[in-house]
Amino acid sequence: MIEESVHHIEHEFQPWNIQAELETTVTVDVDRLGEAAATACAVHPIAGARKRPSDLSSTRFEWELPEDEYEVEVGAIDGEGRDLEEIQNQLYYRRFDLTEEPPFRVLVVRGEGIDGGDRILVSMNHVAADGVGTLRIAQALCEAYRGDEPMQDSVSFRESRAMLDDLRPDSLDDGLNVVDSATRHLQNVVDSPTRIARVGGTDEAGWRFARRKLDTDLTARLIGDRPDGVSVNDVLQAALHLAIEEWNEDHGKSARKISVMMPINLRPDDWFYQVAGMYSVFESVETRSRDRVDHMTAAREIGEQTEELTERDRAAALYKILEMVPPGTPVELKRQLPRLLRGPGRRLLDTAMLSNLGRIPAMPSLEPDAEERPWFSPPAWRGTPVSIGVATFQGRVNLSFRYLRNQFDQQAGEEFADYVVDHVERAIE
Repeated sequence: MIEESVHHIEHEFQPWNIQAELETTVTVDVDRLGEAAATACAVHPIAGARKRPSDLSSTRFEWELPEDEYEVEVGAIDGEGRDLEEIQNQLYYRRFDLTEEPPFRVLVVRGEGIDGGDRILVSMNHVAADGVGTLRIAQALCEAYRGDEPMQDSVSFRESRAMLDDLRPDSLDDGLNVVDSATRHLQNVVDSPTRIARVGGTDEAGWRFARRKLDTDLTARLIGDRPDGVSVNDVLQAALHLAIEEWNEDHGKSARKISVMMPINLRPDDWFYQVAGMYSVFESVETRSRDRVDHMTAAREIGEQTEELTERDRAAALYKILEMVPPGTPVELKRQLPRLLRGPGRRLLDTAMLSNLGRIPAMPSLEPDAEERPWFSPPAWRGTPVSIGVATFQGRVNLSFRYLRNQFDQQAGEEFADYVVDHVERAIE
């Protein structure tokens, strides 16, 4: 049901996908990469699945697996003399027809990696997988390319799906609490979140990208020098909230209520970084001017909210609402789910999105001695035009910014990224 809601959301907005890229010193063998992609699908079935076609009489969506070999689109393009941003948009801004193709595409860009090496672009449809799921598929892709057996999950895909049964309301009171929780989102209909001031945007469809890597000293202080009860994610959230406030002030726009969408991983702790699938729901953390007097005040306010949001019962609230939809409801009626979930009209209006994968336990790698830089970003769309993907590996925090072209030009996007990094530094001074 989570997948189904994201499917409808995507059709109301821009394509919803996870951007995953690996810059490498390796010159990639595309045929070998295609074989590795098929292996990754065999290990993680959702990567090779297709959506069974539905009609007006259908009451549910179903995945089906191919009867023979997995067919993943794996291509290559020469990056010399080409605009990388245009190449990225050709891949990421193209919708998936899930009835005709799996939710997983791979493109090699020659010469756009490190020291003349290649860059691998992976587009993963968000209906099928969240950030953790995309990471697992990318890891399997790289392991298979190296000739290794991809790491197996401690639970099977079928077992992981059954886990969601535990999220259903057990009683009428539980169900009512879920509905009460969801109605908080309706506040945004009459009290819309602040919009980030636009600077230099164009009318072109698609996204632009910016990237930042915190140095080892700043990463160490971020991870080690925080007050009790304040997480790394709370600090990053606070830095983003204050960066948006300062950005708007510097560009003649006020900042009252700032709302940042945050995916919540529903996987249990013992397989938190396992199983490729869509096991995240979307919540929002909010601050107002009174909460942003300084970074730690904002971080503590955000921490109180995230502690509640990440409680397993609370985090599953939207899933529970979806389970209350009568099982015989036609698919065409379920297309209204984005509105039902987030209030009337275009409720999916947060100021920005921040998706933090945390400390990645195993970084994707094509060859043992290769130098590589992985990046990922969650979707951005008309209602929430700026998104940031965060991941920590090799002792450094990496931030990937994705934003609509009508939000910032390239210079403004780079400047906004600098505002955020600056506020991370100021938050832990």
